[in-house]
Amino acid sequence: MKLLLLGFTLLLTSQCFAQISFLDSATTWEQLSRQAKKEKKLIFIHIEGRGCDQCNDVATQGFSSPVLKERFQKDFISTRVRIESKNGTQLAGKFGLTHPLVSLFVNADGNVLNRFNGSSSSGEVYLQQADIAIGRLKSKPLEAFEKEYNAGERSSQFMRAYITRQLELGKPADKLLDEYAGTLNLDSLQNFQIIKFIYQSGPTLDSRIYKVIQAATPRKVIDSLYKTVPYPEAVAINNAIIGNSFHKAVQTKNQELAYQTAVFTQGTFKPNYTLGNIAFQRSMLRYSLAVRDTMSYMQQVSQFLNFTHMLMSVDSLKRMDADHVRRFTIANDSVRKSMMLKTMQFAPPSQYFHMEMNEHAWHFYEMSDKKGELEKALMWSKRSLEWFDELTKGTNHPMALGNPAYLDTYAHLLYKLGQKEEAIKWQTKAVEAGKVAKQRSPNIEEALVKMKARTL
Repeated sequence: MKLLLLGFTLLLTSQCFAQISFLDSATTWEQLSRQAKKEKKLIFIHIEGRGCDQCNDVATQGFSSPVLKERFQKDFISTRVRIESKNGTQLAGKFGLTHPLVSLFVNADGNVLNRFNGSSSSGEVYLQQADIAIGRLKSKPLEAFEKEYNAGERSSQFMRAYITRQLELGKPADKLLDEYAGTLNLDSLQNFQIIKFIYQSGPTLDSRIYKVIQAATPRKVIDSLYKTVPYPEAVAINNAIIGNSFHKAVQTKNQELAYQTAVFTQGTFKPNYTLGNIAFQRSMLRYSLAVRDTMSYMQQVSQFLNFTHMLMSVDSLKRMDADHVRRFTIANDSVRKSMMLKTMQFAPPSQYFHMEMNEHAWHFYEMSDKKGELEKALMWSKRSLEWFDELTKGTNHPMALGNPAYLDTYAHLLYKLGQKEEAIKWQTKAVEAGKVAKQRSPNIEEALVKMKARTL
């Protein structure tokens, strides 16, 4: 099963019952709005879709958290709908969504208060997003900004507020940033606060404002920005630039921008050349996959995994984790140190390597019927299982019988290779592993039924 990397959080599979009480998925916007006005509540809309059942399972686990029950029952009416459905298509069109896996927090008039992209197994994440939405009730709605903008308002103060509002709602602000840049003189491009605002807004690497800053802003101003902001904020700035540039490259199928994004990503790992090179290749692989360039993706991923991951050992991954901890424990800023250690405990770097092995193996399962390619994927899948078991041994990890998603991938590959009895054995292990971890997945259990019936 594909284990999708969303941001930098390790996401798990789901439980079956949600603490959020969802209305029927066919409930239209008009019905949602009418009920919200009657009950004086906000509206929570989660739009998902086909293509990543595990992502949907992850959301289910998050919605199952008891911490959500009181807040969502008191302040929201909620619905969960697939984008492929008639109602899902209509809701997506109303709110300008082009892809699933988006959570919207809106008022009864349809003004978006907050937007969360992706899914999380943590109920706390959805609780925080709900609090953000509630906190913005008295904020100026985006629609008001759009009305003033269309009427010709272009003052610097207004543009900054409009850009900030766009970004709060997870919407790209590249065109607004370039227009804002047009109101600035050359002296402004040496102002630390202005440069900080622009960088925090995540300009794409091909945008006019980013190119102007690179050409006209003294390097010391940019360097000072990264040196003076807290480390997590510096990471967030880079992630915003990378994320917005990558999404634009995919939307426009701009391979040159994809390459620039990969180079920029690589540079964030200096002076570690090895990790920087891996980050570059990861970025280009993501692009090939996102634009559905299957041939390029399959060629790239084979070379990538065979010359990086397959040459690594468990000991080298453990050293990588230890080095990551050590680098942040010697940080001078105690607040920065505690934040990074907390992150490190939750997401050791080694996890991304076995997650990738599983993810790429699953993609090969989906994309290929060739025996040689499937056997190659089976080898990657087996390595992901071995690494996961070794790295979690003795850590009281809830997945004591292994990672259900990894076991599921291995079983599917065996099945497609014609080893059906062996596949059933491993799929049974996946089901049992999910039960022990208290993270049962209907998709994994359904696959076992189909394998036994020879209908997968």
